[in-house]
Amino acid sequence: RSTIGLGDTPVALTEINLEELIPRYAPPIKPTGKLKLQLLWAADKTSLTVIIIEAQGLIIPGVPNDIEVNPYVKAFLVPGRAFKYRTKTLRNTRDPLFLEKFIIKDLPTGGDESEDGALEFQVYSSHHVSRRHLVGVASIRLVDIDKLTSGQVELLVTPQTVYRMHQGDLRISGCYQPVAGKIVFNILEARNLPRVSLLGAINPYVKVEMYVNGIREGKNKCKVRQNTQDPVWHHQVVFEVNRENPKLLGYVFVFHVLHKDMMTGVHKIGQVDLGWYSHGEQLEHWYEIMEHPHRSTDNWHPIIKTGKIVS
Repeated sequence: RSTIGLGDTPVALTEINLEELIPRYAPPIKPTGKLKLQLLWAADKTSLTVIIIEAQGLIIPGVPNDIEVNPYVKAFLVPGRAFKYRTKTLRNTRDPLFLEKFIIKDLPTGGDESEDGALEFQVYSSHHVSRRHLVGVASIRLVDIDKLTSGQVELLVTPQTVYRMHQGDLRISGCYQPVAGKIVFNILEARNLPRVSLLGAINPYVKVEMYVNGIREGKNKCKVRQNTQDPVWHHQVVFEVNRENPKLLGYVFVFHVLHKDMMTGVHKIGQVDLGWYSHGEQLEHWYEIMEHPHRSTDNWHPIIKTGKIVS
């Protein structure tokens, strides 16, 4: 099995090449299940009926197979639409039959928004009162629905992250203030960061950038924490946003987790992206920030080794 970061045996500092810590060969991503849907357009294409029929063969990544699966599905319309639907939770089944229907109304016709629009489905397994596991994510573009036979489609559910790319977790809170034209993030803490230097020393900090339609419009960074894989910051970042764009379409906030070495300079550990083009739990957190202005919400997010900013 591939290791994250350095192995347990110390190596000379000059022998470390961070780019080689990730295997050059990427094994194919194994699906964590299938999701069967029925999608039906209205005649004028301004509303869409969605039936979540069933899921099959659900597997929780990184969890023993003898742990029971209590699945439910969340559906999102992206980008820029505050629409969300959640099915009921079914107990102890890897092949749940949902048969739940909802309708998305007032959809735009024509233009870039309709071409970019997509439905994202997140499959979760509920455990106890507050715990849950993300089984995986599936999505379909709105423009591809017309190509379906009888409106039925079976989507592969895939894990949000690949284990070899997971570089620890970052906890972020966000609060949108549309009246003031601001969005406030609090970089709270990180955990389980990989060791990237001699004897396991890591000096992490976070740099956050605001991109608008692919152009960087703002940046900020927190203090370096010395020699810790579980740093705590509680660093507040305030960005001014366009009040005439209340949905923040085209905005992406990129949180770069970095390691500062006094000898070799700055090395990137990974990043977290928040915006309408996020996926999985990042997208859900972004929805919570946008749906509940003036209320702070925080989440843990997996730090990914590589990421691409999409405007």
